[in-house]
Amino acid sequence: MRLRWPMLSIRSTVLIAIATAVLAPTLILWHLEQRLTREAQQPLIEQNRKAVLLMTASELVGPMWSLDEDQMRRVAQRALDQPSVLSLRLTEQRPLTQPTVLTRDAQLPFSGVPLKTPILHEGETLGELELWFDPDQIDRLLAERRQATITLAALQVMLSVLVLLGVLYRRLLAPIGRLKRQASEIASRADVEPVRWDRRDELGQLGEHLNEVHEQIDTLFAQLEAQKAELEKIALHDGLTGLPNRALFRELTQAAVASAARDGNRLALLFIDVDRFKSVNDTLGHAAGDRLLMTLATRLRAAVRASDVVCRHSGDEFLVLLHDGSPWDEVAATADRLLKEMERPLQVDHHEIAVSASIGVAIYPDDAADPETLVRHADTAMYAAKHLGRARVSFYRAEFNAQLQATLQLERELRHALAQDEFVLHYQPQVDAGSGELLGCEALIRWQHPQQGLVPPLQFIGAAEHCGLISELGAWTIRSACAQIARWKAAGLAFGCVAVNVSALEFRNHRLIDTLTRAMADFGVQPHELEIELTESVLMTDTQTTQRIVERLHGLGLPLAVDDFGTGYSSLAYLKHLRPSKIKIDRSFIADLPGDEDDRVLVQAIVQLARALGIRVVAEGVETAAQRDFLHRIGCGTLQGYLISRPQPAAGFEAFAHRQAGAEAPLLTTI
Repeated sequence: MRLRWPMLSIRSTVLIAIATAVLAPTLILWHLEQRLTREAQQPLIEQNRKAVLLMTASELVGPMWSLDEDQMRRVAQRALDQPSVLSLRLTEQRPLTQPTVLTRDAQLPFSGVPLKTPILHEGETLGELELWFDPDQIDRLLAERRQATITLAALQVMLSVLVLLGVLYRRLLAPIGRLKRQASEIASRADVEPVRWDRRDELGQLGEHLNEVHEQIDTLFAQLEAQKAELEKIALHDGLTGLPNRALFRELTQAAVASAARDGNRLALLFIDVDRFKSVNDTLGHAAGDRLLMTLATRLRAAVRASDVVCRHSGDEFLVLLHDGSPWDEVAATADRLLKEMERPLQVDHHEIAVSASIGVAIYPDDAADPETLVRHADTAMYAAKHLGRARVSFYRAEFNAQLQATLQLERELRHALAQDEFVLHYQPQVDAGSGELLGCEALIRWQHPQQGLVPPLQFIGAAEHCGLISELGAWTIRSACAQIARWKAAGLAFGCVAVNVSALEFRNHRLIDTLTRAMADFGVQPHELEIELTESVLMTDTQTTQRIVERLHGLGLPLAVDDFGTGYSSLAYLKHLRPSKIKIDRSFIADLPGDEDDRVLVQAIVQLARALGIRVVAEGVETAAQRDFLHRIGCGTLQGYLISRPQPAAGFEAFAHRQAGAEAPLLTTI
């Protein structure tokens, strides 16, 4: 009669076999061996600890009675050398003596199992000995015995494997082989009869399921073929705007270039970037930004011919391929038309949005012979348009590559300069217009270039903003100015207040307040000793964010000065809400004083307005005595310019301050 295995699940069969053949005996043997060994060793270890304690105490009687400290330390060290001893403390009964403490681990001086005993001599207590023993001693002894148990367990496992192989082959491997053959037939879509399964376990059920899958595969293949075309369309088009994406645009451009090369035609590639798109996302949210991009995509598609290709390249960038790239003036007219389409205002969530775009144009084959270079050169031309002021069209020129390389080289040198501390601060004094008294100075950054010498900020600040180093440069300026203030205070120099310029990008960085707070705390700078200068264009942009940052600056007690006042969109509203402590009249209004009537009227109006609002006024760029006298006469309180002093290193400013402090007569003549 044929024996039949019980109809258990494979999982149950394997688990029972493993538990029976391997786990149960191994665990029982392991548990018994560990318990018996621990019970046998524990009393011996405790006796050993007491013996060490008592022997050490007896050895210490003589040295402690004779007050031989060296011998006491040697006996204590021998006790600490015992493998089971972690720490030792010997306390003497003599007055004014400190306990002797020895330990293996300075971080854990009194850890482990403590034992202590008094040290007696002829009934008199000389002191007390405390020892801390290793609590893991028995565990290490047990570890030495595990090797035999591991050997026994290995033999057990080897025997168990022989048992399991037979079970697994019959219950698992052979049925899996049948399932693999059945799956191969399904994968090959072969027209075969279903496999008959008379097993009632999981593998038998799986085989029946595979038969059902075989019947459904043909239907699924038909559905997949129908979906393939839809997926290809999705893969080649932008999900937001519906325009061709990069992959499809690359294929279309390659085909257009091949056709133009064959027929001798020209192509024009326009690289379009939306100016300041990030501000739309930041102020109105990403949903509004998405609707803006969809509208711009629709406008671009409607503004070109059906044969031309419009693509969303990435983010707020679009590409337009014009199949007819000649003549040049028609391409320029098309680019201008696209520029005007981008600039038309639109309504988003009851907000009117007006954006501009920068467009770079590259021509095939004049500017590039392959699609990748054509896109790269159009991108370079677009960045040139941005550097020229945005909202314009720029055609590619070969020198753009040289300019781009020069910009990249400048950015690399700036990073190296920050790492090597090549920047320095110069200080230009600000004095009282009437008395000539030193009121403060403006800290101006310079780059001490190893080859070019002293480089003014206009030659590197723009590159620092473009490559993202402006925040690090601003933080360096703030900390350097605060460090100099600390040095001047230590030297007893009356320097007034030091003004530090903050760029627009740095001002909107949330780390600015942290940088100021940390620098002032590190160098002990008081709020009245440091002043923050901002251009009025910074204060007029994103006024809600500006208001929050200005409020935090006021919370620190820092005075705020408006630099280059009058050159932006001057507004009484921001003077009212932001309450700067000082405005600085731009040098362009000072240069033609007092001869230019318009400048006289404007400067006098600014001074009167500031005085009415309780705001101090600084005149920048004062270079002549006539300018000085006029400004003093109309009530301008503070002067700064070459007539007073050029920007100087710290030592030069210190010399100027000492001269001013020791001058018997005022700097300015009586008016």
